Amino acid sequence: MAKRRAKIQPARWHASQESDELIFAVCDRYFSQLGRTAHDKGGHTENGADSASETNTMGERQYRGAASSVADWVQKVKGRTDITREKIYPIFWEACNRGFLLLQPPAEHHLRKKLESSFSLHQHPGEITVVNVSGENAAQHVTSTAADQIVELIEHVGKEKREKYPKNPEKQAVHLGMGAGFATMLVARRLAYKIRSGTAVPQIVLHAISSGGFLPNEPHKSPSTYFSYFDPALMNVKFIALFSATVVSNDDYENQKENPAIRSSFEKRDEIDIIVTSLASAEHEHGLLGQYLTHLVGQRLISQTVLDRMFAAGWVGDVQFRPYSVDGPLPEEVCPVRAVTLFELDELVEMAKDSTNGKHVVLVAGPCGECGETKKHALIPLLANDKLRLWTHLIVDAKTAKELVE
Repeated sequence: MAKRRAKIQPARWHASQESDELIFAVCDRYFSQLGRTAHDKGGHTENGADSASETNTMGERQYRGAASSVADWVQKVKGRTDITREKIYPIFWEACNRGFLLLQPPAEHHLRKKLESSFSLHQHPGEITVVNVSGENAAQHVTSTAADQIVELIEHVGKEKREKYPKNPEKQAVHLGMGAGFATMLVARRLAYKIRSGTAVPQIVLHAISSGGFLPNEPHKSPSTYFSYFDPALMNVKFIALFSATVVSNDDYENQKENPAIRSSFEKRDEIDIIVTSLASAEHEHGLLGQYLTHLVGQRLISQTVLDRMFAAGWVGDVQFRPYSVDGPLPEEVCPVRAVTLFELDELVEMAKDSTNGKHVVLVAGPCGECGETKKHALIPLLANDKLRLWTHLIVDAKTAKELVE
C-alpha cells in the first residue's frame, strides 16, 4: 500500500511578522476611515471606493465596518490578499506593542489655576500640568504626559546648546538624569517609544541619579534596568549608570562617593540638564524607601526604633529616597542609613529656584501605579514649603489636584 503523504500545513501568521510600514499604514488608514464614516453618518456623503460605505441597489448608503474597509484597501493597494478583516485588530495590538499608538491625555486648566492659587504658586517659576484623567490607568497617563513634556524640554535644551556650542557636538548633547521607581520607569518606556517612533531629538546622555535597586524581586524599578528601553543601535543615546550599594551608613557615605565605581557618576552630575523623579508617601505600602527600611527591620539590620524616630520627626514622604517632613528634609541623625543618590533635596530646590541656569526638574506626582492611591500628603509640603519646592515642572492627575485644593 502506498504511503499517504503528510499534508503540509501553512505557516501560522502573526502580526509581529509584518513590517513597520504596513503596521503604520493600516493604523493610519483605519483612523482615517473612522473619520470618514463619522462624517458620512453626520449627514454628509462622499464619493469614491475608499469610503467606509457602499451604495445598494436602492441607492441607500450601507455602512461597513472600518476594519473590513481597511482590509479591502490593503488587498487592493498593497497587494496583500491574505490580510482579511480579522487580521486588522491583531495588527493594531502590534502597533501598540511597537509604540506607534500613543494617546495624549487632555489637560485640566481650571484645576491647575485653583492649585496655583491655593498654594500661592504664581511667583514660583515652575510649570504645573493637571492631567484630566482618573481611574485605574491614571498613573500611566500622567507618566505619558510627563514623557511628552520631557521630549519638548530635550528639544528646547538641545536648541539652546546648539546655539551656544555650534562647533562642539559633544557639548550639544542633552543630559537626562532619571531616578528610580515605578513612575519613572513608565516615563522611560514612553520616552523611548516616542524617540524610537521618529521624534527628532539631539543626542541624549542618560544618567542614573540613584541605584534604586532596593529589593531583589523588583529590578525593573532601577534606572540601570529600564535604560534598556533605549537602544543605541536605533537612537543617538549614551549611558552613565550608578552601580553602588542601594543604602549605606551615614558615616560611610562620603567614602562610598570616592569609590571608583561611582565617583565618575558624581563627577559628571553637573552636566545633567533635566532631572526626572517622582515621590512617595512615608506610610504607603508601595513606597520604595519605606519598603526597604521595613525589609531591613525584618532582617534585623536596623531596629524598629529607627522607623519610629523618622515618623516622630514628621516623615511624610521622600524624593529620590531622601525623606522630608512638612518643615524640610529630615535631619541626618534621625536615620543611621541613607540611599546613595547624586542630589540632595536642598540641591534640587536650588536647581529649581534659578530659572536662568538652564536646569529643569520634572516631578511626576500621579497616583501610585500599583494601587491607584494618591500621594497628596507627601505632595503638600513640596507645594507649600519654599524649602521643598524642588520642581520646575509638576505633572499631577485630576483626582490628586482636587484633593489638594479641597
